[in-house]
Amino acid sequence: MISSIIAHFAEKVKSLSLSLSLSRNGVKVRQCQASLTSFFSRLRQCQSSLISFLNGLRSGSPVGFSRQQRLGLQSVSKRHEAGLTVRGFTIVELLIVVVVIAILATIMIVSYNGITSQARESARKSDIAAWKKQSEIYKIEHDITCPENWVFVYGNPQIPGSKDFCVMKYEAKVQGQDNGNQPYNPTFVAESRSSGTPWVGLTQAQALSEAAQLGDDIHLITNTEWMTLAADVLSVKYNWSGGTIGSGFIYSGHNDNFPDAALAASSDDEDGYTGTGNQAPSNQRRTLYLKSGDAIWDMAGDVYERVNATITGAQPGVPGDSADIAVFAWKEWSDPQMVWNNLPAADRSSALAAIPELSLINTWSRDQGVGALYSNKNDTSEHVFLRGGRWVNGNGAGVLTLNLLHTSLSTDKYIGFRAAR
Repeated sequence: MISSIIAHFAEKVKSLSLSLSLSRNGVKVRQCQASLTSFFSRLRQCQSSLISFLNGLRSGSPVGFSRQQRLGLQSVSKRHEAGLTVRGFTIVELLIVVVVIAILATIMIVSYNGITSQARESARKSDIAAWKKQSEIYKIEHDITCPENWVFVYGNPQIPGSKDFCVMKYEAKVQGQDNGNQPYNPTFVAESRSSGTPWVGLTQAQALSEAAQLGDDIHLITNTEWMTLAADVLSVKYNWSGGTIGSGFIYSGHNDNFPDAALAASSDDEDGYTGTGNQAPSNQRRTLYLKSGDAIWDMAGDVYERVNATITGAQPGVPGDSADIAVFAWKEWSDPQMVWNNLPAADRSSALAAIPELSLINTWSRDQGVGALYSNKNDTSEHVFLRGGRWVNGNGAGVLTLNLLHTSLSTDKYIGFRAAR
């Protein structure tokens, strides 16, 4: 019977190998799923064999009943006369069988997990490749060309003023310099590239100027563009740990203060954890996919990003906000006590609830990686919008994060920018 079990298991390994081969060679996922169905059919056959085997153990006889009937051996004495031995299994033999079954079950579970992971990866790569092909055709038809190391973002009709645009794939870096944290120099030129750390320490005016100098129609990203970008990545299931929109958490980049610094990126979009010391399924993944098939780096975490927007007058906040306007605090976008004051409705996360895929956005929290609001409703002076969060923010970082603490003159080492066109 053990040899029969091993034979069944060999068939399963063969089926698993076929499934993995199919996935690796890019064959449609449904073929892999068919192999999985075949695998579990064999698993049920093996289960039946195991049940028969265990029933044999309980009977204490090494001779099958049908064989006994053929031999006319209806009594113990007759079996002894025929030279057939009747004995039970020893404890050692039973333990060996139990161990073998446990090992086979463990291997089957590991193999199954490996196959499902391969199937998900195959589906992700297939979908992204298809989206990329469609967006390339769309850009040709609409005469859209993005600069090198920029990504394409579809406009969203549910967001007022939203239209198609291109945006830097990476946070802006200083051309020819690997260190982006140095005193501002007007001769520096911004560029989007993977190597080097983000260009930080610019005022709002300097960031606006550096973006504009990159060419016609290029500018510091606007808040409408940021919200369009946020809606896009939130609507891609491959950006969520649970594999569906709103399930688990959306990846929120380098935000755990380890290391305590901004990071260079990678030219390989599959290497989204580079520099963080983490790996899947950690929330520290720095890449988010777009419906265009492109990937954008560090939209959440790493360094804050300036957008071309400000707030003047009372900020949004809650009753518990400090009377000391120098004291700000994190708040959930979904906090029922929130008083919005002078923050326009279009700049709140709830503005995206009209998008079908994001209809539940008002129930999402920063624990799901979407980010939070940093404000004080008692502060009425002018402040700029900083988006995305930085490397020390923890669950305060996210694609919807909005920090209203800083003025246009702030030049901190954790504030960068990104240009759009």
